[in-house]
Amino acid sequence: MKLSDWPSIRLVIPLVAGIFISDTIENTRAQVSVWCALSIVGLLSVTVLLYSDRRPRLAGLCLSLSFVMAGIASFRNQMDRVRVDWPDRYSVYHGMITSYPLERERSYRLEVTLQDSLYRGRNIYLYVVKDSAVSQLEPGQTIVFEGLVNKPSSEGAGFDYESYLLSHGISGTLRVRTKDWQIADDGSRGNLKTRSVRLRRNVIRKYQEWGLDGNALAVASAVSLGEKRALSDDLREVYSASGVSHVLAVSGLHVGIMCWFLYLLLPSFMFGKRVWIRESIVMCILWTYCFLIGSPVSITRTLIMFSIVSVCRAANRESSALNSLGVAALIMLAIHPSYLFDMSFQLSYCAVLFIVILTPSLLDLYKPRTPPGRYIWRVTVLSVSAQIGTVPIVMYHFSGVSTYVLLANLFVIPAMFVIVSLSMSLWIVGWIAPVREVVVRILTWMVDTMTSLLERVAALPYSHLEMSLSNVWGIFSFYAVVIFVLLWYRESRTRNLVYALASIAVACVLDVFQFFVV
Repeated sequence: MKLSDWPSIRLVIPLVAGIFISDTIENTRAQVSVWCALSIVGLLSVTVLLYSDRRPRLAGLCLSLSFVMAGIASFRNQMDRVRVDWPDRYSVYHGMITSYPLERERSYRLEVTLQDSLYRGRNIYLYVVKDSAVSQLEPGQTIVFEGLVNKPSSEGAGFDYESYLLSHGISGTLRVRTKDWQIADDGSRGNLKTRSVRLRRNVIRKYQEWGLDGNALAVASAVSLGEKRALSDDLREVYSASGVSHVLAVSGLHVGIMCWFLYLLLPSFMFGKRVWIRESIVMCILWTYCFLIGSPVSITRTLIMFSIVSVCRAANRESSALNSLGVAALIMLAIHPSYLFDMSFQLSYCAVLFIVILTPSLLDLYKPRTPPGRYIWRVTVLSVSAQIGTVPIVMYHFSGVSTYVLLANLFVIPAMFVIVSLSMSLWIVGWIAPVREVVVRILTWMVDTMTSLLERVAALPYSHLEMSLSNVWGIFSFYAVVIFVLLWYRESRTRNLVYALASIAVACVLDVFQFFVV
């Protein structure tokens, strides 16, 4: 197991380091310990360079440094586009609504893309006092409003709200009264993004016409369209407390099911040796679906990996899961560097990464002889691998972990396979009344049964433990220890255990140093 076997991973690491450095320079998440870690890494790099006579190491170091610089420059450029020095006076703005109104306690929140020449393309959150006219607004409509736009701020938010908004491309916030805005009838019908938002809303309305409601409608909308607004707070809490909220995001499971359907509809004998035609059709359909549901991080990552595998299959070449994952990360971070600080990006990539590197070793530990035993063991291994990859991030963001996630995954994974399949089947059989009614009834029963079981899991004693990581060095140390222990298991080299202990020691030193500095 060598890093040189996965060149894309070797490039992702310095790119990520460059983004971290740039983020520190921008002072959005500045920590003295970051500079300490960079100094240590730099010292080690110089040491390796001085005590090595092999030129390939010099070339590799130069390539890594170039990707570090690329990460610094790309993140800096993105922040320069997002950060805006708003005028300190009331001004009139024109903007296009890009989302449906999101109801808050005292207002509706609109995401608006400004159309003014000076601030063209900037996105802001517009909070409008509750009014019947606001609730009827749709994406693609243009409005004129007046007010004082504020820069993103974390004051009173309870977390780093400023960084959250900036990383999601939001340049400011503005609260307006009813008299301070009006619809501008400019004949605009919006762009492709707003049309896809309206299309998703129309599909949800069609679900309602077909008989879906309540939890069934909310879950079907989430897993087939990526639309989570219909999820109630109670339903979100049930999935979160049982540790399976990730199944409500459109991800690899959904892409796998769609691929299975498409390959079933397009059997290989129809194309003969022209496999590339079949793969091209499947990928075009999947990427169109990805765009229509808003291109969430999880499915974009999955589709990049599937596309690489598809190209390799068409070219009759072998593909590497880790290399595909690295290429996906390179592409996404090159286009949108601030994805690195998006929690869904972190959870998605870390879960897949540790599934890929841990699953083979864990599966070899035990070989069940019966099909039920093999299923239970495989689901357990996949769940354990994913949990190892995501637990430190969950602890960092939520200060707690779910203890019965392995139990929940035993029935949630097969149930979600059926739910996703039925939700997507409605697009085909929805216009055939008898078949549609059967599908809706089965789908409703499946969602209700799964939710009831999850409620029982969440109600078990000690289903949620309060555990937290106060800084990123705890996360890095955790991952380093897992990787070095895995290397020790595979290679039986004692030095890997020494590296694991050294990782813990470095994290502790940085934590203590930061404590005294602060």
